[in-house]
Amino acid sequence: MSALYVHIPFCQHICTYCDFCKVFYNEKWTWQYLDALAFEIQQKQLSHDYKTIYIGGGTPTALTYEQLQYLFELLKPYARHCQEWSMEMNPETMSHEKLELCVQNGVNRLSIGVQTFHDHLLKKIGRVHTCEQVKSFILEAQNKGVQDINIDLMYGLPEQTIQDVCEDIDELVKLKVGHVSYYSLILEDHTILKNEHYQPLDDEEDAKIYALIRERLQQHGYHQYEVSNFYAYKPSLHNLVYWHYEDYDGIGVSAHSLKNGHRYENTKSLTRYLEHHYLENDITLTKSDQLFEKIMMGLRLNEGISISHINQLYGIDFQKRYHHVIEKYQKMNLLEIDNGYLKTTSLGINYLNSILVDFLEDEQT
Repeated sequence: MSALYVHIPFCQHICTYCDFCKVFYNEKWTWQYLDALAFEIQQKQLSHDYKTIYIGGGTPTALTYEQLQYLFELLKPYARHCQEWSMEMNPETMSHEKLELCVQNGVNRLSIGVQTFHDHLLKKIGRVHTCEQVKSFILEAQNKGVQDINIDLMYGLPEQTIQDVCEDIDELVKLKVGHVSYYSLILEDHTILKNEHYQPLDDEEDAKIYALIRERLQQHGYHQYEVSNFYAYKPSLHNLVYWHYEDYDGIGVSAHSLKNGHRYENTKSLTRYLEHHYLENDITLTKSDQLFEKIMMGLRLNEGISISHINQLYGIDFQKRYHHVIEKYQKMNLLEIDNGYLKTTSLGINYLNSILVDFLEDEQT
C-alpha cells in the first residue's frame, strides 16, 4: 500500500461551486471528528509504509493549531517512509504558526485553493481570500523551504474573460509555483451557482480556453502530465497512485479506499461517522470493472496506458479485445499508440469522455 488519503470536511465558508463533502467548522464537532478518525485508524490497522499522504477537504487548515497538532500526532506513525506529504489549504485559514507546524511535522507539499488571482471574481464564487493573501502566503512558504507547491486555478467562472485567464497564468509564473491543477467550472447539483442558474461554458468555448491554457503553460516551461495537471517542479506522486490505478487507503467521512479488488466507501453522514459507523459500502470489483477503471484513469495521463502491462495484469490481448474502439479513434486522430502505450492525441484529450463511453460499451457487449 503506497498512499493514504485523509479527509477533513470542515470549512469556514462554503464556496458557491463546491460539491465536496463539507460542513461549517464547529470546534466541538471537530474534536469529536478527530476522535472518530483515531477510532477508524485503529480499526483499519493502517500500513506503516505509505510513500504519500494527502490531507484534503473541506479545508484542513480550518482546524485550530491544537487540532492540527493532534491530527499530526495521529498520522505520524504512518509517515515514517513518506516521500510526499501534501496538505490542502486556503490562504485565509493559515497563520505563520500553522505553517511552521505543518513544516515541522513533515508536510513537504502544499496545495492551495487559489481559483483565480482576481479579487472581483473570487467574490463571485464565494471565496473570502484576496490575491495579496495568496502571494504573501506562497512567498512565506517558499522562504521556509517548501518548494513543492500546487495551486488550483479555474476557468469558466462568472464574468471571467480570456484576459483574466492569461493574467492568472502570468501570476502563477511570476510566483514560480511548481505545479498547477487547472479545472473548468462544472456545476453539480445542490451547489449555490447551480441553484442561481449560472450558465457554464459550452463545449466549444471550453475547448478553446483549455487549448489556450495548455499552450501558455507549455510556453512557460510547465509539462502537462494529466488532463488537468501541469508541473514545472515535479508531478504529484499521490495523484499518480490514483491515475495508475494502484491500491490506496482513505480515512475520514466520505473517503474511499481501493484494496485487492474492493472499493470501500465511507459514510457521507457526519453524524454516523461521529458515532464510529464509518464504512458504508464494500464493493467487489469484477475483472471487467477493474479493467475499465484502469483504462479510464490511464487515458487521463499524457503517457497513456502500457499495453503490455495491461495484457500481463488482466491476461488479455488488449489491442485485439478493443480493436474496434482503438481503430475508430486512430482514424479520427484522437488515439495513438506510441512505444507500446495507448494515449490520447493533443486533439483527442478534448474527446476523452466520448472515447471512454465507447470503451465501456465495448466492454459490455
